Amino acid sequence: MTTQSRARVLFFAHETTWSGAPIQLFHLLSWLKRKGWEIAVAAPKPNTAESGPISGELQRIGVEVFPVIDLSAPPDLAELGALCARFDVVVANTLVMWAPIREANEQGVPAIWYIHESLVAHHLITHIPEIKAALGLADILVMPTRRTARLYATWTDRPIEVVPYGIPSAKATPGKPEKDSELIRFLLLGTYEPRKGQDLYLQAIDQLSTTAKSRAVFQMAGRILDRPFYERLAQQAGQMPNVELRDALDHSEALEASAAADVLVCASRDETMPIAILEAMSLGKAIITTNVGGVEEWLNDGVNALLVPAEDSLALAEALRRCVDEPGLIASLGGNARRTFSENFSIDRLGERFSALIERVRKEKAR
Repeated sequence: MTTQSRARVLFFAHETTWSGAPIQLFHLLSWLKRKGWEIAVAAPKPNTAESGPISGELQRIGVEVFPVIDLSAPPDLAELGALCARFDVVVANTLVMWAPIREANEQGVPAIWYIHESLVAHHLITHIPEIKAALGLADILVMPTRRTARLYATWTDRPIEVVPYGIPSAKATPGKPEKDSELIRFLLLGTYEPRKGQDLYLQAIDQLSTTAKSRAVFQMAGRILDRPFYERLAQQAGQMPNVELRDALDHSEALEASAAADVLVCASRDETMPIAILEAMSLGKAIITTNVGGVEEWLNDGVNALLVPAEDSLALAEALRRCVDEPGLIASLGGNARRTFSENFSIDRLGERFSALIERVRKEKAR
């Protein structure tokens, strides 16, 4: 292999379900594959909770998949190390993939840690002490927002690069169901867990006037991560008119749901920059979101979204009311959101930045 040839890159994916960080990684891998990169992915073992359809999609596009990840058991460090040694560069996706970073370092293989977690990182580092030690072993840490980067700068002196997310423009056919085409449709997409704030969404809906509630449909959908939390939501929603809880959607179904909605709602207590928001922006949808993570780096209240404080159901209710009552607001927010997406979140921009970082760590390690 000459120094001019492209690196063989091994990515470690903690999860291959159609959810935020795995979706972003899938788009990046697809771009690299189209550009001729030699890539492979270490993915969850079949039948583990984290295994999902993205594994099959990667194989479909010609990416070699090694099913070696099982988060329910201690990592097999010798197996991971042997796998890392077969490649020129390792990229670990999400904070829980500390073991590949450690083993790549042991093997002398340059490693990039692609980190998406914000406030939840405090919890993970407390409960998985190996994470903090591994932060000092990565050649570069890559994060999607400046706010996330500032958080990790307090834990490590390793180089941190801020690379905003990038995705292809969502492809879905817009259109509302005929039976309620006159109603404003609000949609919250996210796993059912307290971090995603579905309880705050229901509280906000409950605080709307009867008239406002009668003029809208309020939906939520996602994979159930916290069963007791979901059951409480379902019990409460069952007593509320025009509120619909849906189970997990595959990616195409989620895009269709976003296309049929008027407003995408994010009520999360903690996020970095939700992929669901980016997809809705690409579809020209209005956004209501809590001001968490790096949201405010791209979204401006009243311009391309309505921003509300986290944990504030009253403010969230007021944002919902405005979308119901103010003619033209939804179209204005959606049009501006679409422009923001086009200018900042292209998959080409992400792919070019990330591929340059791969080449950079490889060259620096070779010195």
